Amino acid sequence: MINSEIQDVTLETAEAGVGETPVAVSAIVEARGLSKRFGATRALVDGSLSVAPGEVVALLGENGSGKSTLVKLLSGVLSPDEGQILVGGTVVRLRSPRAALAAGIVTVFQEILAARDRSVLDNLWLGHGSPVLSRPAVADRRRLATEAWRRLSAQDVDLDRPLGELTLMEQQICVVVRALLRDPKLLVLDESTSTLDVELRDRLFDEVRRRAADGMGCLFISHRMDEVMAIADRFVALRTGQVVGIRRRGEVDARELIRLISGRDVEAGARRTGTGRRGAPAVRLDDVTLRPGTRPFTATVSRGEIVGLAGLEGHGQDELIRCLAGLHTPHSGRVYVAGPKGRADDDPAAVTNYRSGVARGVVYVPRDRKVEGMADVLPIIDNYSMPTLKRDRFAGVLRPRRTKSRFQRDARTVNLTPGRQDSIGRLSGGNQQKVIIARWLAAEPRVILLNDPTRGVDLKTKHELYDVFRGLADAGAAVVMLSSEVDELVHLMDRVLVFHDGSLSAELAADDVTPESLVSAYFGSPAVVAGGH
Repeated sequence: MINSEIQDVTLETAEAGVGETPVAVSAIVEARGLSKRFGATRALVDGSLSVAPGEVVALLGENGSGKSTLVKLLSGVLSPDEGQILVGGTVVRLRSPRAALAAGIVTVFQEILAARDRSVLDNLWLGHGSPVLSRPAVADRRRLATEAWRRLSAQDVDLDRPLGELTLMEQQICVVVRALLRDPKLLVLDESTSTLDVELRDRLFDEVRRRAADGMGCLFISHRMDEVMAIADRFVALRTGQVVGIRRRGEVDARELIRLISGRDVEAGARRTGTGRRGAPAVRLDDVTLRPGTRPFTATVSRGEIVGLAGLEGHGQDELIRCLAGLHTPHSGRVYVAGPKGRADDDPAAVTNYRSGVARGVVYVPRDRKVEGMADVLPIIDNYSMPTLKRDRFAGVLRPRRTKSRFQRDARTVNLTPGRQDSIGRLSGGNQQKVIIARWLAAEPRVILLNDPTRGVDLKTKHELYDVFRGLADAGAAVVMLSSEVDELVHLMDRVLVFHDGSLSAELAADDVTPESLVSAYFGSPAVVAGGH
């Protein structure tokens, strides 16, 4: 039942107009003709879809297609300019997120919305019920939270630990578990798998299927075609703010969906189009151990190649890329970076901290762009120019025209079109990532470290970024890219280093990288590890 005590929910009788079909009572939620305008920009022109009990509907579209706007309308964050939202066949005016929650619509947004300084337990029950509880009620919450967390992750968590101390993936688990604890009628997952490894993603899918069998509906948003094809019963495609097609499972394949979303033929996978020529070593790892008790390993990354880092979350690949950036210190061993000439005998120096890496031409694009990568209230050009602003000084005076000229050059390279004075926080995730990458292109890096750089990015933008990364490698840079997407690892990388239990477990050449070999290596399969290090 919809909570009639919530004052900002207004219910109306749903009446079909002339020529309209009455709303199916079986639909949990239906959006009919929703539109939204921001000034002169029409973010959503016609957002129409429905989700029935037990159904998983995939909402598909490139960045800027209107997906996020439609989700915010269904979640009560925004109010539509036109159109209707119906819950159980009744028109509902959702004037706030609290109203949407009262109607049974629970959303996990793309960005992690949580109180990082509060405990995990506090975050799991944030905004749910009274904050003043008896001791038995608190104990009951702890029990329910523990059970829900364990069901999703197969592991326990310290409920009293501040959320900000958890990994990005654990924070994502927290907001998903928080949504599930509300027992939603409609669960909206907006790029909620982008920080999960394959094992946890599959556990989430199992939980969604289990709840769908009990009548829950799910609106699922992802740019990963393999995920969409695995979980969805129906597909709704948005383009330029309008629904352009609805298909059912079995009626369409991934290539046809991509064509429907983009309006053109786009390859589903990444493209290994570089020269494949390896130059002198740019990075050398000497007997590195990432944690106490793990096996030491040695590896190199050469100029002109893209090396992928892979593995299940928490198995060492994130620690390694942060070691390469000087943000994390190995338990033992050293990371060396070659000098500016890039020759094998060119005075390699140890990376001891972030500053020493930058001095050697090492740049790092973080995984969590909101926290580590940008100042979202500042204009795009300020976010772009911060690390390299000294290049635009002449006789001690800053020359804004130089900054503008550099920005225009690097923005063209990454196919970035928004105005330089726009706030970066108002851009789509894909365009935010383009700004961050353009910033480091301006530094003319010799080693570029990319920590899951296509997370939450649409297919068109991914391919644009792949071309940038390959261009950097072809120009002689060493590119190290941590990726959680099997498709990227298979099709883009020249080599893949797979981590298991905190150490390098397999090194796969491009011809040996397949979905099967990767997943086997993720779990430390002896058949695969034997061919690695």
